[in-house]
Amino acid sequence: MSKTILVTGGAGHVGSHIIEILVKDPNNKVISLDNYFNGSTDNHINGAEYRSGHTKDIDKLIPETPDIVFHLGEYARVAPSFDDVEKVYDMNIVGTFAVVEFCRKRGVGKLVYAASSTKFAIEGDGRHQNPYSFTKATNIDLINNYGRWYNLPFAICYFYNAFGPREKGIGAYATLIAKFEQIYLSGEPFTVVKPGTQKRNFTYVKDLARGIILTAQKGQGDGYTLGNTKGYSIIEIAQAFGGPIKYIDGYPGRTESGDAPNKAREELAWDTTIDIIDYIKDFVEKHPKRSREI
Repeated sequence: MSKTILVTGGAGHVGSHIIEILVKDPNNKVISLDNYFNGSTDNHINGAEYRSGHTKDIDKLIPETPDIVFHLGEYARVAPSFDDVEKVYDMNIVGTFAVVEFCRKRGVGKLVYAASSTKFAIEGDGRHQNPYSFTKATNIDLINNYGRWYNLPFAICYFYNAFGPREKGIGAYATLIAKFEQIYLSGEPFTVVKPGTQKRNFTYVKDLARGIILTAQKGQGDGYTLGNTKGYSIIEIAQAFGGPIKYIDGYPGRTESGDAPNKAREELAWDTTIDIIDYIKDFVEKHPKRSREI
């Protein structure tokens, strides 16, 4: 049977990998809706249809009624969210409310939401640490309540620090691993926000994409965490690239995450396939230091 599948944020890092898997099934009609705030046309995948626009306008931009909506099209950076609070509210509160209402009114088969692992930081108080985390946690409440109030079919995944192909390494919204790859290639010191001991569960982007699709197929409700079980400090990541390290002042991000549900592994038999340290070692082997010194 043919399916119409909408991916908001489909031109982004994780969204593009979800689309890459979905278009392999010829029965899928895959549509991306992206405002290109952080997405890129370089991430377009052959076989998908791309529409440009804000999620708050989803009702007029998507005349179709999708069978599944993967909602990733939000502001997705922690540290810059303090300066971008209006953008965060607009994309993550106004935009996501429109998406949830769209799903309710259209009778969408399932809404699959990409939530943030920051919710679980410092024993569940992570939602109050920054504007980004607050809006993401608020949207989790909204979707859970729509399930309760309106019987909206939904599943909520939690992402942990995606790394891998198509990761953005340049600009204000660059993510850590791709940014460190650029620093490595430049020969400059690795800038680490003090204290540098804060740990992250870096997760391969193709594992995340596979996990969110599995959740759409088999999951129901809240609590599907998609993260590597092993965390590494930012210092350990810089050391894996070979250093040297330059410590700087700044916002270090969330405190280590507290306990998180494990439904993805227990119910879906999902797991990660690539460890970040092995990924970095492979990158360094392919880009030996001597090549940078020529």
